[in-house]
Amino acid sequence: MLLASAFTPTLGVAMQNSGDNPTGISFTDVANVSGLEEINPGPLFNWASYGPGVAWGDYDGDGDLDLYITARHDHQGLEIKRSFAEGVNDSIIEAAIAENDSGETFLLENRGGQFVDISESAGVKLLDSTAIGATWADYDNDGDVDLYISNYGVSHWDGTNDTGGEPNIMFANNGNGTFTDVTNLTNLGNPGHSTGGLFADYDHDGDLDIYSLNAGIYDEENYVVRSETNILYRNEGDSDGDGVPEFSDQTVEAGRVSGQDLSSPLDFIPESSEEYSAENRGQASSSGPIMASNLLESGSAGTGVSWAGLWFDYNQDGWSDLFIASDFGISPLYKNQKDGTFKLVTDEAGLNFHGTGMGAHSADIDGDGDFDLCQTNFGPNYIWFNQDGDNFEMFADTDVSQDDNKKIGVNWDCHFFDYDLDGDFDLFMSSGRINVFISTQENALYNNDGNGVFTDVTLDVGLGGHYKSMGASVVDFDGDGDVDILVANADGPLQLYENNAAQVTANHWLKVELQGVLSNSHGIGQLVEVELASGKVLRQQTYAGSGYLGSGDPTVHFGLGNESAVKEVRVHWSTGHVQVLENVSADGTISILEEAPPEINDFPMMMALVTILVLAAILFYIFGNSVMYNLLGMKMKDDIPKSQLEE
Repeated sequence: MLLASAFTPTLGVAMQNSGDNPTGISFTDVANVSGLEEINPGPLFNWASYGPGVAWGDYDGDGDLDLYITARHDHQGLEIKRSFAEGVNDSIIEAAIAENDSGETFLLENRGGQFVDISESAGVKLLDSTAIGATWADYDNDGDVDLYISNYGVSHWDGTNDTGGEPNIMFANNGNGTFTDVTNLTNLGNPGHSTGGLFADYDHDGDLDIYSLNAGIYDEENYVVRSETNILYRNEGDSDGDGVPEFSDQTVEAGRVSGQDLSSPLDFIPESSEEYSAENRGQASSSGPIMASNLLESGSAGTGVSWAGLWFDYNQDGWSDLFIASDFGISPLYKNQKDGTFKLVTDEAGLNFHGTGMGAHSADIDGDGDFDLCQTNFGPNYIWFNQDGDNFEMFADTDVSQDDNKKIGVNWDCHFFDYDLDGDFDLFMSSGRINVFISTQENALYNNDGNGVFTDVTLDVGLGGHYKSMGASVVDFDGDGDVDILVANADGPLQLYENNAAQVTANHWLKVELQGVLSNSHGIGQLVEVELASGKVLRQQTYAGSGYLGSGDPTVHFGLGNESAVKEVRVHWSTGHVQVLENVSADGTISILEEAPPEINDFPMMMALVTILVLAAILFYIFGNSVMYNLLGMKMKDDIPKSQLEE
C-alpha cells in the first residue's frame, strides 16, 4: 500500500484491495497455451539467480512483438553449494557449481500469439550463457531493431583483477531473419558484470547512444561488494567506412557519468572498486532481514552497483537525462547539459535518499505534466513525485512493513502502465528473493485513482503467486488494445498474463508508433502527448531499456477512458519540432512519420537588414563628412599646445 508522505498531503492515502473486482478485469496466465511454459533458460534457483530477463521487439518487422529471454544461472555457486550435505567431496561440489553457473538464451518469434524458438536459425542462440539483460534498439538507424546482450559473468573472489565479468554482445539485424555479431567492430563489448543497456540519443545527432550498466559482484554469504563503473557509449556513425557504426567511450568526458565516485583510466574497460562490507546495509543478517538506515556512504554519485536505469526528461527541456537505480546507497540523477556533457544533480533534485535500487521507470502518474519516478528496493519501494522539473518529493511503499501478510521483500522490476485503460498510469512490481533469509513475496499491481494515489489490486485481478520473479515487461503482445504482463521467474516457468480490459470495459485506447527521419528511426526518447476533448493531456515517452534486465515496445500505449476520439496527438521530436495530428480516432494504432521542421523564411529579415544598411550609408554620406571634419578638428585642437592656443 502506498502512503502519501507528509510533504504531499493532498494525495491522501492508498487503500487495501477490497477483495472484489467490480470492473471484471483479470489477468490470465496463457504461458501454457502460447509455448512459453516450455522455455527453459537454465536451472531453477530458489534465491541465487539474478535472471532471467525479458525483452520484446519486432525483429522481423511483421507488426507483432517477438521475445528474447536471457539466462538463469548461479553466478557464485552459493545455492548449489548449500544443497550438498556436509562432508561431500569438494570436487563433486565444484563440478556441480560449474554445471550450474550458466544457462541459455532464446529468441521466440510471435506467430499469432504462439511463440516459436528460432534462436539457432537467427544466429542469436547463446549456450553456457551468463546473459541476464537484453535490449532491442536500432543502433545503426537502418530501420530494423538490433539486439544488445548484457552478460553478467560469474563472481570471482580470488583477489585478482579478474572478477569474472564477460563481454557484452551487439547483434546487428541483417533484415532477413538473421543476425551478425558486430561487437568488436562497434567497441560495445563492455567486459564488466553487466545488467542492462539503455539507449537514447543524448546528444541529438540523430542516432542512438548507449549507457551500459554494471553491477559489480556481491557475496551473499559474507556480505562483501566490489562495484564497477558504468560506460557511456557515444555513437560516432560509420567513421571507417565498414558499414558498421563505431562507438566511443565518453564516460569521463561527459562529466564522469560512471554511477559512482570512481572513473576508469582506460576507455571501454570498467574500473572495479576495492572490496567493502555491506553487512546490514539493506540486506539480511542471520536473524532475518534488516533495512538499516546507515547504508554505504557512497555520496550522490551512486555506489557503482547498478541494476537498472532510465533515460527520461525530468526537467522538460527536451533532452534526455539519466537516472540510475543504485544498490546499497543513493541513486544518482545526471542532468543533460545539451552540449554532450552531464551534471550530477542528485542533491538539488532531492533524490539523495539511501536505498537499495533494483528497478526504475517513469510516467506522469499524477497528471501534472511532468515525469515521476519509481524505484524498487530490498524493502520499501520509492515513488518520487516530480515538482515541475525542479526537484522530487518522495514517499515510500510502507505496506511491506505494516502488513503481516506481506513481509519485506526484494523488489526488482517496476513499470507504470494503464492496465484498466482509464487514462492514468498504474504500477506493477515484481518481487523475488536474494538469499536464504528472505521469503518469496507476491508480485504487486497497484491501481492509480488518477491523482497518484494507489490501491493494491493484485489479488483482485488474479496476479497473486509466490515465484521468485525477476525480469518483467508490459506490452500488448496480442494486439487487442490492452496491456499484458510477462514475468520471468528464477524458480519456475515464464508467466504471460493476458489482460481482458479491452473486452470487459467500455474504455478506449490509442497506440502511437513513431518513425523518425531526422531523429532516430524508432523515435526513442521522444515525448508523445495526447489531448482529449475534455482538455485532459496524457504524456508518455518512448524507451529502449527500462524496468529491470529488459526492454518493451517502443510504441506508446494510452488508455483513454470513455473518450472515443482524440483532439490532438503531439510528438516532440529531438529536432525541437512539435508535430501535430488532429481528430484522431480511438481504438487503433497510428504510425507517425517525422516531418521536417518548417523552413524559416529569412527573406523579410534579410530585407530589413539591407534597408538598415542602405539608410546608414545615406546618412553617413549626408552627415558623415561634417562629422568627420568636426572630429578631426577637435583632435587637431587637442594636439596643439595650450600655450599656442592662448597666444
